[in-house]
Amino acid sequence: MPREVIVHDIPDEDKVCDCCAGTLHCIGEDKSEKLQFIPAQVKVIEHVRPKYACRTCEKEGISNTVKQAPVPHSVIPKGYATPSLLSQIITSKYQYGLPLYRQEAMFKQHGIELSRKTMADWIIRCAELFKPLYDQLHQHLLRQPVIQADETSLKVVDSDKATSYMWLYATGADSPQATITGSVIPNIVLYDYHNSRAGRCAVDFLDGYDGYLQVDGYQGYEQTQATLVGCWAHARRKFMEAKKGAGSKGSGKADWALNHIQKLYRVELSIGTLMAPPICGLMEPLKTVIFALKQGGLFLAFSSSSSLITVLT
Repeated sequence: MPREVIVHDIPDEDKVCDCCAGTLHCIGEDKSEKLQFIPAQVKVIEHVRPKYACRTCEKEGISNTVKQAPVPHSVIPKGYATPSLLSQIITSKYQYGLPLYRQEAMFKQHGIELSRKTMADWIIRCAELFKPLYDQLHQHLLRQPVIQADETSLKVVDSDKATSYMWLYATGADSPQATITGSVIPNIVLYDYHNSRAGRCAVDFLDGYDGYLQVDGYQGYEQTQATLVGCWAHARRKFMEAKKGAGSKGSGKADWALNHIQKLYRVELSIGTLMAPPICGLMEPLKTVIFALKQGGLFLAFSSSSSLITVLT
């Protein structure tokens, strides 16, 4: 982070002892830090392309060839959006959840008339440019041993259907920064938009994938060729609902299940992102918890993350 140092020193005439008039020497200093925010700056980049022609050919009436540098490449042909502007709009909308109408108001404060329709058109154009990269990530995703999938409702303005769906497919560690030690599984999250929740959407995206697919139990995923594994976080919710619903009557069975699920979580926390070789000592407590869950008829799913699935398989 850039750092600006401001020294607050006394005048030279004060660097004299008040008692003996001797010269003072520096014996130390006190420091304090403040954080300054510099608002974003917007500027116009004007591209000038001089034209060159031959005066001699002009005088003699000979066909004159005009020479000029080619037009610089632009992400949006004939548009005035630079890569930095497009990056700002896309990041604000998808990373920080800032709708285009709010960005429109923010740009207006800078004296820039930029409609949300124009920004929407730019985003669509950028999506087309990213398609080759998306396709490559898609192929990498389908080669992984474990994929997590989920779908969420999405309201789309002027859509034929009131509710559309965004299907998400992920693999790798639980965050972009994290990695699974000893594994080359990349962190990938892909979005697939449809105006339907039909299982066919997952079938088309997974394209014959037969690895492990971790989902929330939605029946649409059963149409795929993948081996389905569940999620303890979703299974746990039902026992929490049963515990709350029991009230003062007590919920012994729900408490028993929640207790064993919590033990499973503790084992998973111990495992973290480690692969099989370093966790051999954890297999016995893991088997003990799983056995208890099986005995209670509660072995419904593997885990809430891909790290434990790797161990169990």
